[in-house]
Amino acid sequence: MKKIISVALVLGLSTSLAACTSTGADAGSGGGDVVVVEGYGAEYETLFRENIAKPFTKETGIKVEYRGGGSGAETYAAVRAANGDPGFDLGIMTHLELEQGHQDNLLARVTEKQVPNLANVPQKLKEHTNGVGAIQEVQQVCLMYNRDAFPKPPTSWDVMWNPKYRQGTLIFSPSNALGVYSLLTLADMGGGSSNNMGPAFKRTEEMAKYALATPTSSSEAVPFMAKETATTFPYFDGRAAIYAKTNNYDFTVPKEGTYANLGALGVPDGADHKGNAFKLIDYWLSKEVQERWALAYNVGPAVTSLTFPAAFAAKHVTTPEQLDKIKIADASTVNDNRNEWQQQWQEAVR
Repeated sequence: MKKIISVALVLGLSTSLAACTSTGADAGSGGGDVVVVEGYGAEYETLFRENIAKPFTKETGIKVEYRGGGSGAETYAAVRAANGDPGFDLGIMTHLELEQGHQDNLLARVTEKQVPNLANVPQKLKEHTNGVGAIQEVQQVCLMYNRDAFPKPPTSWDVMWNPKYRQGTLIFSPSNALGVYSLLTLADMGGGSSNNMGPAFKRTEEMAKYALATPTSSSEAVPFMAKETATTFPYFDGRAAIYAKTNNYDFTVPKEGTYANLGALGVPDGADHKGNAFKLIDYWLSKEVQERWALAYNVGPAVTSLTFPAAFAAKHVTTPEQLDKIKIADASTVNDNRNEWQQQWQEAVR
């Protein structure tokens, strides 16, 4: 039996997220004809079912039971609360949660022997898994802007402090990954870093005097786009592309650069159907499925040897050159400091 972990979860999430009862009939790395997946809800669930689950079942005969829920942090919290046996076989999360699972020793190791298509993934991405998962997509933090306010795309993150636009800005809480990467961007712009976040909170305090709102999730930005009261704000390119089609907004990456949000897959160490989970990861990392998923969810693939339409490639991370330029936060540093950053952010936006 694994030792009970006593270290507090980095986000302070309550372990009252009770573990689900396993639905598998067999234990350990056994087979069976099912794989239970815990992931995001809303449009993500719809796209997953159509582009991943259904064709995977058709090809392998393995049924996918999908549970749409909250964030990657909440998915990992369930793993942690159940000491590695939460009743699902594959968790959709980010590289931040993979780092926590590595530290807690609650996620199974994932190797090329189990998942041959890991060989398709660039080393820059694999080194952020600690060997306990796989990166399946690359999102980036972009600058969302109102088309009426900006006939041409803004070129700098500084536009959010411009008196002409600052009353329509949104400041995301670091309780959400979008808020974390936004803070890291502000730190970089002010000459700081993840180990010197003072410049980020100084600029946050300046913006908070005028900002339209302080959302705790990306979905909370949607009403402001529907009303067209927001001028400009950070957003992930996946959702940005969706709302750019249905609202009067578009998105760009400013000249200062940006951070990646690495979508990740983790297998709880006590999963009942590890073998099937590894098969699903391998399927997702195949070049054909990587292309299909990237186009469906409007994100960069974890495989950079693919070809995409020029308009798509201009908006998302699809090439080795783009991947080389984008910044990836050190997950250990983020996890160690996120609670403190949250407290400092709250002070800054009061």
